[in-house]
Amino acid sequence: MKRIILFIGCLCFLCSITAQDRLLENSITPQQLQEVLQPTEKWVTYPAYTDRSAWTTRIPAEIRENIIKAGEKALAYEWKPDLATDYLAYKRRGEILTGRKNQTTLNTLVLAELVEGKGRFMDAIINGTWFLCEVSWVHSAHAYFQKDQSGLPDPDEPTVELVVADIGAQMSWIYYFFHDELDKVSPLIAKRIRNTVYQRLIDPYFARTDYWWMGFTPQEVNNWNIWINYNVLQAVLLLEKDTAQKATYVYQLMRSVDRYIDVQHPDGTCEEGPSYFGHAGANLIKFLDLLDRATDGHVNIFSNEKIKNIGRYIRRANIHNQYFVNFSDAAAKCFVSPGAVYLYGKKIGDRQLMGFASDFARRNGWKDKLHTGSLFARLLDDVLDAREILEGDSASIEETSFYFEDGQLAVARDSHRSDEGFCFAAHGSNNGVSHNHNDVGSFMLYYNGKPILIDVGVGVYTKKTFSSERYTIWTMQSGYHNLPTINGTDQHAGKKYHARNVRFTDRGKTVSFSADIVAAYPEETGVAQWIRSYTLKRGHRFTIADQWKLNNRNGEQILNFMTVCTPEIKDGYLLLKDKDFTLKMKYDSGLLQPSIETIPLTDKQLLNNWNVEQLYRIRLTITHPALQGKAQVYLEKM
Repeated sequence: MKRIILFIGCLCFLCSITAQDRLLENSITPQQLQEVLQPTEKWVTYPAYTDRSAWTTRIPAEIRENIIKAGEKALAYEWKPDLATDYLAYKRRGEILTGRKNQTTLNTLVLAELVEGKGRFMDAIINGTWFLCEVSWVHSAHAYFQKDQSGLPDPDEPTVELVVADIGAQMSWIYYFFHDELDKVSPLIAKRIRNTVYQRLIDPYFARTDYWWMGFTPQEVNNWNIWINYNVLQAVLLLEKDTAQKATYVYQLMRSVDRYIDVQHPDGTCEEGPSYFGHAGANLIKFLDLLDRATDGHVNIFSNEKIKNIGRYIRRANIHNQYFVNFSDAAAKCFVSPGAVYLYGKKIGDRQLMGFASDFARRNGWKDKLHTGSLFARLLDDVLDAREILEGDSASIEETSFYFEDGQLAVARDSHRSDEGFCFAAHGSNNGVSHNHNDVGSFMLYYNGKPILIDVGVGVYTKKTFSSERYTIWTMQSGYHNLPTINGTDQHAGKKYHARNVRFTDRGKTVSFSADIVAAYPEETGVAQWIRSYTLKRGHRFTIADQWKLNNRNGEQILNFMTVCTPEIKDGYLLLKDKDFTLKMKYDSGLLQPSIETIPLTDKQLLNNWNVEQLYRIRLTITHPALQGKAQVYLEKM
């Protein structure tokens, strides 16, 4: 069916302001919330620790065995505190040395004891919980929230951030499951767990509203909001005994999450990318599901179209298997949470999304990974729901293209098979999104499910990544994306650097995307118009076209392309070689002069994403640029 979409980028923000704002607050009053909040035993769907039959029957034998083996290995773990110099390393050198091994090991032990139920992991669990009550939970990169800026965590000013929230929820579940067992050893243990969660998470959270991620300040929120709020909701529901106080807390959490939902695009685009969906959309569905159960269905917004689209984004942004569209800080390869994605599909009634999760779980050995993790409740959900997910129906690719109008993101492929032919993604947007790279108008291209022209992604996070020096990192710069360098100048950062006149068209045999990217470059660049377009002629070739109007020529015009393939320059074309195929990259040799730069990879995250020791930057320099002109580059299989 012929489908044409025209979207004017400057209207993007206005379109996101809808009558659906404040979905949670508008669904119930504080008084009504207090009346419908359920006691813990009504909303917790997990078996009690003492219900040994349920723990045996609900978990597949192979997964139970893996969990117990991991627990046995964890019995030998030595609890190691983060030293003062580990914290100071971030302040001094931008190096992150504080870890999460203590927390994840404790989760492994707790899971093993729940599954086995013989008490042999209990002493190790007591050691782990007591240890965590003794040491700081704050991540070294997040100590900046406190007044003291020395780099050390201040116990007199508890800071609420991601790791504190994770551990707080984890400890709340330990209290819930093992309260009676711990009291048999000493009543001080459970008491201390509860007191510590209040001191470090619950009380500090509700004592202030000025954390940027809460959404009550002018700063726009991101995945921190829903990540932290989901954890705090668990802690409040499990530990708070006063119903009126609990309702007050829950309503405040709802108000904060509304601020997160409000800034999401109606089409579901996750600007932070698919690898952040596990922290964003996945935690959103977990929060909403928990709220739905805790209110006996009285707070239920799953029928809202924006909520549905946030979940569908992850399927629509998939290229093939673990490869996803990865603009911004997203990794090219990510292991999406099959449990959360399956739940999302189930709650919104989307069987394709459920099937996508089941397929992903089966293809990627998910069942062998269900023994540790940093988010305890999500881990436990996965373990208890594994059989249903692994036995779920498969999904098909119904859409050979999809355009996210609000996010200005296009994804299109040759066929209904993800491992067959070309698949490209392109976006307009702006250079002021969360976890931004300067990449307005960039694209990525895959063939037979394998990367060809790529978005490199981001390396291991350091202090520099989130500082004023961010754009000195090469992976953040437009010159290391599939974009032009205009008059020797690359794109700048900030929301005002954006795409204009973004257009997407799918006519069946051909798919095209275009944007004027001139406003992504500073005014002094001296360019009046630069239209970058991409055309997929299904079953044949992929074309990159540039059309420009320069005010002057005061630097080089270079078309940059990043590739994971081995490039080889021929007469009038390049070969892009993969071990399974070779593509021809054709260009006008009378207009464009090719060169190739080798970029060695030393960063662990980039090495893991691309499985090669070097990438290549292809640079096609326009040799005789007129003030007005155009150039085309074609890719096709040899």
